[in-house]
Amino acid sequence: MLLADIETNVRQDLFDPAGSSQRWQNSDIDRAIDKAVDRYSQYYPNIAYTDMAAQPFQRTYPYPPSWNANYPVWWIERILFPLQAFGSYFAPPTAGMAASAVAGTPLGVGVYQYAVTFLTPGGETPASPLLSITTTSSNQQVNLNSIPAGPSITATPGVAINSVTGRNLYRSQAGGAQLFWLATLADNLTTTYSDTAPDSQLAGRPGPPTVNTSGVMFWPPFEREFAEYSNLFDSTSALAAGGNQGVQGIVGDAQSTESALTQSFTLKLSTFQLPQDTSLVMRVFYATKHQLDSSGSTIPEVHRDIIVSGATAYAMLAYQVPTNDNFDFQDGALRDRVDDTKIPLAWLAAAQTRLQGFEKRLQEIKNQRDFASASRVNWGDVAFRWARL
Repeated sequence: MLLADIETNVRQDLFDPAGSSQRWQNSDIDRAIDKAVDRYSQYYPNIAYTDMAAQPFQRTYPYPPSWNANYPVWWIERILFPLQAFGSYFAPPTAGMAASAVAGTPLGVGVYQYAVTFLTPGGETPASPLLSITTTSSNQQVNLNSIPAGPSITATPGVAINSVTGRNLYRSQAGGAQLFWLATLADNLTTTYSDTAPDSQLAGRPGPPTVNTSGVMFWPPFEREFAEYSNLFDSTSALAAGGNQGVQGIVGDAQSTESALTQSFTLKLSTFQLPQDTSLVMRVFYATKHQLDSSGSTIPEVHRDIIVSGATAYAMLAYQVPTNDNFDFQDGALRDRVDDTKIPLAWLAAAQTRLQGFEKRLQEIKNQRDFASASRVNWGDVAFRWARL
């Protein structure tokens, strides 16, 4: 489903086919669609998540960067912390690989950079040190060897059973510095790989993680209470030194205005629950506006009719303004009377009927979403230090 598909559907519902006599320009239709997507997203937002490393003795953190800069974070939906058992993760590869440029033509000519990560059932480590290799004319294929295998012991042995199940290879484009996913080795044994992927094949692929999620996941997860827009909570008069945002990761009394200028959230953690270092990971789920443009959409296909219905209503309401140029004329002999004042009233009534149908469908999906995320029930009281048991 692309923007062009919704434009076509909206015009069909408005009986406004292509031609010289169209009532609405494409820009008018797009504006109505954007308003409908805005309203729809407030009821049924696009939920994404990102992993953030905890900072020593910090409760307050800035909003995470959104998955798409064009769709900024609206609010925080839920937070899992800690995501994984302390010490159950693997350290990133400490050594890179070896490589040689051999006869072939699939790659370009220039300097390529490679890195490797370890994969586990819980996630992935950050990348290894970079390996650089230069391809030349007719030697445009790279053979990787000495790919490191993952260790059998976690950072803190004995904490939990964990294992390396595979490795991810990452590569830059010719002359570039940004890494893109190249391939997955689905075992912990293979030590060689032949790279024949052209640069165009890597475009748009994800890069290596910056947060270590290779540990053992907690189940059930620890879902934390939090406060948004939390300057009240993280001001120096409300929290002890070290519990404030300030310069991220720096312990102190945070004599700065960062949290007043940056959207932030505060985890409601007691003192003994504060992270001691950067090894703990939090998974932050956040809401954004849905994407609907020429490159794709995050709106479920089953909700296409909602967007079309809303856009149609908003387009009709916008067009209702010029219909108010009306008159009521009667000649002196009372024989002829022309009255077009009913036109804007009928048009407004039709637009409002469509808008009511749009709001009704929004309420339906709100009820569906609320039912799917029903509140959890605890039998009896939960001990204050239950998380430590």
